[in-house]
Amino acid sequence: MDEKNIKRLAVWLIAPTQSQAKQIFWNMLMETLHGVIKSVNVNEGLINLKNGVQIGVKGADRPDTLRGVGLYKVILDEFATMKEQTWAEIIRPALSDVKGTALFIGTPAGRTHFYDLCAEACGGEEFPFRSAGVLGEEWQAFHYTSLDNPFLPEGEVEAARKMLSTVAFRQEYMASFETGGGTVFNREWLKYADEEPTQVDKNGKTVKVPGDWFVVVDLAGFAGITKAVGYLQKRLDRTAICVVKVLDDERWYVRDIYLGRWGIKDTAQKIVDACDSVKTMNLGMEKGSLFNAVAPEIVDCAAKKKVSLVPQPLSHQNERKSDRVAWALQGRFEHGKILIRKAPWNREFEDEYANFPSKLVHDDSIDALAFIVQLAESRVFDKFAEAVDETYWEPEDAVVGF
Repeated sequence: MDEKNIKRLAVWLIAPTQSQAKQIFWNMLMETLHGVIKSVNVNEGLINLKNGVQIGVKGADRPDTLRGVGLYKVILDEFATMKEQTWAEIIRPALSDVKGTALFIGTPAGRTHFYDLCAEACGGEEFPFRSAGVLGEEWQAFHYTSLDNPFLPEGEVEAARKMLSTVAFRQEYMASFETGGGTVFNREWLKYADEEPTQVDKNGKTVKVPGDWFVVVDLAGFAGITKAVGYLQKRLDRTAICVVKVLDDERWYVRDIYLGRWGIKDTAQKIVDACDSVKTMNLGMEKGSLFNAVAPEIVDCAAKKKVSLVPQPLSHQNERKSDRVAWALQGRFEHGKILIRKAPWNREFEDEYANFPSKLVHDDSIDALAFIVQLAESRVFDKFAEAVDETYWEPEDAVVGF
């Protein structure tokens, strides 16, 4: 970046509309720069300085009117309410000649392009951004709440907390990227385990709680992954692979959740590896065109390991996703029946969990996890059917006669 504006390029201060920009910036600029101002054009929102630099106070409500000017610096205030193209297609190219700088200011308004930009500045992290304020190669992000504002009257934040809804307060006063979701699950219901649950057997020995391992997959599209970049790639659905042990005491132990966007062969290999990691053949995936595409690859990958692995097609049963997921998971989470292994993927899962069923946040792992109910129940009925078909059979469990 040039240390000085040698080319005398313009400096712009942009708000969602020009009237807003003037209310926010005009008087402050006139007071601060009064000794170096050569001329002004109030209607156009322009201030010409004696050194040849022009300062523009602009509105972003008509983005195309901002084209055609090289810029040295720009401030975009309330960026979340501006159109995404304002930065990506107009302002960013205008800064390129001299590698100019930009400052984005605003209150969060859900998971918009402002959220994506903050995540990019923090190395692709999801909110809450752990590295906010840490200088990267090109970006730096800062996250402040109203509690950090020394000019607010004492008690004002607490008064607002009592008046506003939780979502409104978190967004407006705590600068939280709220999504309007969070109506199905409560964060307090999340329970974690450092390792697989154990119990003491009749001999006084500590053993793992018995149960069956299941792998369920929520598939995402395989085409166009390499073509989508930036914000578009972040908004693509991800394939979610859940590895879960359904314990005999009716609890679930969620050992692993793998999230990503892969081609067909890589997806098949990751699914086979997930099954192999717990030595299970209980594999289920949503039926449909994606299932038909990846299932043969799974069979081939498994055959190379000398394992017979055939995925079972699962169905949404014509139910709305929010209803199906709530039915499968809400009660189990509320009553502490789901244990989650502490792992790096927890933060992404928590974000999906807390914001479900918002359309502004991914729900791939939550959607996949809900399939456990269908896969586990079908396995039980399959075992009963196999037992009934046999002329002579012995119960697998002598206590219950199963």
